[in-house]
Amino acid sequence: MGLARLCGPAKACLMCGIAGIYDLAGSAVGNDELERMVATIVHRGPDATSTHCFPGGGLGSTRLAVLDLRPESNQPFVSTDGHYAVSYNGEIFNYLELREQLLGLGHSFRTDSDTEVLLEAYREWGADAVGRLNGMWAFAIYDGARDELFCSRDRFGIKPFYYAQDGGRFLFASEVKALLAVAPALAEPDHAHLARFVADTVEAQLTDTFFARIKRLDPAHNMLVTRTASTTTRYWDYPHDLLHDITFEEAAEQIATLLQDAIRLRMRSDVPVGTLLSSGVDSSALVCLLRTVYSGPHQVFTGSYPGEPFDESPAAARLAAELDMEHHAVPGDCDDFAAAMCQVIRYMESPTYSPEVIPRWNIYRQMRGSITVALEGQGADELFGGYVLDNVPYALADAAGRGDLMEFGASALGQLRTWGVRSSLHNARPYLVPPAARRAFRSVRRREPVYHGGPDGTDAGGQPAAAVAAVRGPFSDRVTAALHREHTGRLRSQLHYGDAMSMAHSVESRLPFMDVRLVEFGFRLPGKFKVRRATGKAVLREAVRRHVPARILAPRTKLGFLTPVASWLRERPEEALWPLLHDERARQRGVFDMAAVERAANEHVAGEHDRHRLLFRWLSTELWYRTFIDGAAHGDRAP
Repeated sequence: MGLARLCGPAKACLMCGIAGIYDLAGSAVGNDELERMVATIVHRGPDATSTHCFPGGGLGSTRLAVLDLRPESNQPFVSTDGHYAVSYNGEIFNYLELREQLLGLGHSFRTDSDTEVLLEAYREWGADAVGRLNGMWAFAIYDGARDELFCSRDRFGIKPFYYAQDGGRFLFASEVKALLAVAPALAEPDHAHLARFVADTVEAQLTDTFFARIKRLDPAHNMLVTRTASTTTRYWDYPHDLLHDITFEEAAEQIATLLQDAIRLRMRSDVPVGTLLSSGVDSSALVCLLRTVYSGPHQVFTGSYPGEPFDESPAAARLAAELDMEHHAVPGDCDDFAAAMCQVIRYMESPTYSPEVIPRWNIYRQMRGSITVALEGQGADELFGGYVLDNVPYALADAAGRGDLMEFGASALGQLRTWGVRSSLHNARPYLVPPAARRAFRSVRRREPVYHGGPDGTDAGGQPAAAVAAVRGPFSDRVTAALHREHTGRLRSQLHYGDAMSMAHSVESRLPFMDVRLVEFGFRLPGKFKVRRATGKAVLREAVRRHVPARILAPRTKLGFLTPVASWLRERPEEALWPLLHDERARQRGVFDMAAVERAANEHVAGEHDRHRLLFRWLSTELWYRTFIDGAAHGDRAP
């Protein structure tokens, strides 16, 4: 087995895109196919592309300059004895500590990369090595002695891993485009999954993708592929054992320590690191704690909507000035909504329910060139109860269940005072209204899904939270159970588009709140520490109180990455809405109830009803069809 053949110049890196082919019959794989796969994902690592062939298969990789800037760290990385080869996307943040352990066990290293640490860890501990990793990853290791392929994805699904079987071959890659480059017949829509998306915004939560025969390797799972079979095994799960003897103050102190160290580890980089900064608690906590471990130059980026009441850039600029950081206000709007969405869909490879993709796209586009690594606050809401309007009903039920009438009363009053009766009742619907009754109500109000393209007529069946609203499962309380559903549901979709948007612009996104030590500790805390008196992230606010200004920690309506998409569609329908709605391709597709779509569009533009969520999902789904499905027979799809 020879060393990897380089197909381009190498500057540096370890954040990558991966691809590979493993022929189940052991037939040779052409290097030209690997190169075609890699060429579709060069944006994930524009600094070098490489391929490596082994008997009956091959690996490909692209590289982004982040750590160990020498060509010797190029991937696919092959062991000195030639028995192992790895193609790896991600970062192992505790690689220096693992390296020391491996040196003590007799291993030697020829690079300073975390890729070589990963490969040596696998040689030492086998599949158990992934349990020692603190980071984000998707990788495949070819074991030449056993003639098998070992694949793994990180615990939370931060990095993508797509796979399919086609023509007696196992194909895998960081993006679907790479699979389609060598197996164009895989461009076939999964109508059931599309229906789940339009009905319940189910996106990246499932093994299924929007392509019928392409799957995701689930988070926290390994896959072993041999010439005769493949097996998938879960290697990690969320802890269920509650910490009974810890106080609120002790928990806050431990969170501060863990988050500070998570930031320290994620600042390990040989290239500039910046931060996405809003005016909220999560990203503010990151930059404030960052200053306790790093005092050098730092750039922060905020989506900006001048003149809008939800514009967060002035507040973010104020905090940046106080911390001596360089602030960039990035326009969140776009001159051509349709063109921007086409680009977004091309890199997401799926429809999306979230208009947040637009400001994120703009921010990462501006980062490119000056910043290669970006810290983000993703994951804090799902860990500590940031979506308070969703979680207060569970907190009320928990308080009633343990007989805490003071907390119950304070939470109920706080909910009503902050959100009003209508919003409070709306978010209590999982307890008050059965799912079947709510579907009937939507039907009467003409709000049923407009997608009817499934072969079996299905238009639902995702993972609606209402179906499990009152269930605690193995967790100690309903709040923690609800946060688990968020962490394994909505968050996975956010991680999906976060990776797609950042890597489209060759920027590595790092998420301190997804540090496994912090997540495990957070899930062992009682829900009453997280949602208190109708205030979310109570224990996180306490944890960072000494570092974050009080004006930021004060409870207020959560903004997130807001976009005025409702007004875009209402005031500028000629940019995307009318052209797509009246296009013959969309009308003849046969998978949408176009009369319902047109009715919703007319009502929205006329200001009669707010239909922007439905219309945005339809628009993104139609653009996905155009990008990846239309023209399949002619070879003019996205790849």
